[in-house]
Amino acid sequence: MAVGGLLRGLVSPPAWLPCHELFASWHHWLPSLPRLRPPASDGFKLLLVLLLFSAALAEVRYIASSSMAPTLRPGDRAVAEKVTYLFRRPSIGDIVFFKVPTAVQNYGVNKDVVFIKRVLATPGDFIELIVNGVALKEHYAAATSLYTMEAMRLPEGHVFVMGDNRNNSCDSRAWGPLPVANIVGRYMTSFTRSSFQ
Repeated sequence: MAVGGLLRGLVSPPAWLPCHELFASWHHWLPSLPRLRPPASDGFKLLLVLLLFSAALAEVRYIASSSMAPTLRPGDRAVAEKVTYLFRRPSIGDIVFFKVPTAVQNYGVNKDVVFIKRVLATPGDFIELIVNGVALKEHYAAATSLYTMEAMRLPEGHVFVMGDNRNNSCDSRAWGPLPVANIVGRYMTSFTRSSFQ
């Protein structure tokens, strides 16, 4: 027996209703109502939308090298949020995720590879192991640096980035200032794989 026939036999509209004729024929439009979907279907769609939305706001990245030690160790997972730099420019001390610049791509690194480094100077700054004549207090650096570099003024739209493990990092000292357009996110937090075991 069809659903419409079953309901027609159970319920008959009372004659005193003002729209008696309309309700008397309700079984004709009942089969045309959309089928009810199970709630799991809507829940799955909601979860899918939330995942896509959150992927636009943040992502988890794997730390593959020791260039940011001791702040981040190889094997850590770091969360990069993508919203901050829509509203402000990178600041000194920010840890940023970025697509490798063209100079690194020329050495065979894929353009989709993402690095993570700390911003040490911003557009217009003059850098020569010290920024604007002031030595940075770098409590996060792994060791005393064993490098030299030529002094430079950063062009507009570029930042100077370095890894916290100064003696084991491929950074702006090697390939020059990083275009701000290459930055894909700002470091928020990290966790280790062992924290889930």
